[in-house]
Amino acid sequence: MRVDAQEDDLCVSYNYRLNKLICYLTDEKNMPNHKYLNNETIYKEDTYLAFKGRFATRQEYESFYAKIKNDDAKNNFLRVGTTYLFFVKNGDWEVNVPRSNRLVGYFTNSFKLVALMAIIESLSNEKYEDFFQWIMKDQSNFPIGDKHKLDVLYKNYKKDYGSIKKCKVFFASLSQPIQNELCHSVSLDGKPLVSIEHFANLLYRTRSSFAHEVGTTNIFSGNHFEKYNKKLVRWKLEINRLLEIFEIGVLSHFEIHYFR
Repeated sequence: MRVDAQEDDLCVSYNYRLNKLICYLTDEKNMPNHKYLNNETIYKEDTYLAFKGRFATRQEYESFYAKIKNDDAKNNFLRVGTTYLFFVKNGDWEVNVPRSNRLVGYFTNSFKLVALMAIIESLSNEKYEDFFQWIMKDQSNFPIGDKHKLDVLYKNYKKDYGSIKKCKVFFASLSQPIQNELCHSVSLDGKPLVSIEHFANLLYRTRSSFAHEVGTTNIFSGNHFEKYNKKLVRWKLEINRLLEIFEIGVLSHFEIHYFR
């Protein structure tokens, strides 16, 4: 991915491209037809390259793929693997600005985090409801007398249908040793996180800071400090390890939900 822009236009360019990226990655699975399965040879190779590190041999990968139970699930698996390969694992954001290096680590890792979280969101099979549909299901919500009650209702709606819920479900589905590893990769005032939900919250907060405010992140440097709610946050997580854990989680997701 490459951007040619004057420095004053960088924020506008980034926000536009980020919004397009998020919409593409989260909505594509709802497109009709089997785009990926119809070109199975190409996309199966892409997906193998994406998850190659999780299989001892090519045959092990082929056996895994053969166990996926139907065409819809296979198409979805190829979609996830291919988009992950191009947008995250082997995808880098390049900058064409004279005073800058072409590849800036915290720039490209910020884009990778946004894409990664969008792919995680797209794994969910939960049917979406907008706020109006949700609120109309329960007539006890009415009347809505003031802004405070509306805010409370919207917070409850976000708990049911917010993007962060899907991310929490993904990380909570990981094995307990991996959850413990992630919780110990981040500390608050010198203490590891107490739950994987807290880890997902902080990671999603970082994603949102970049997606909505172009707040680039350096949390994947291996030793990053920042302040949050008057507490000192220390990140010891590296991007490559997060990607390995994502790959493990994706394969486990398809094994649990879509194997014959």
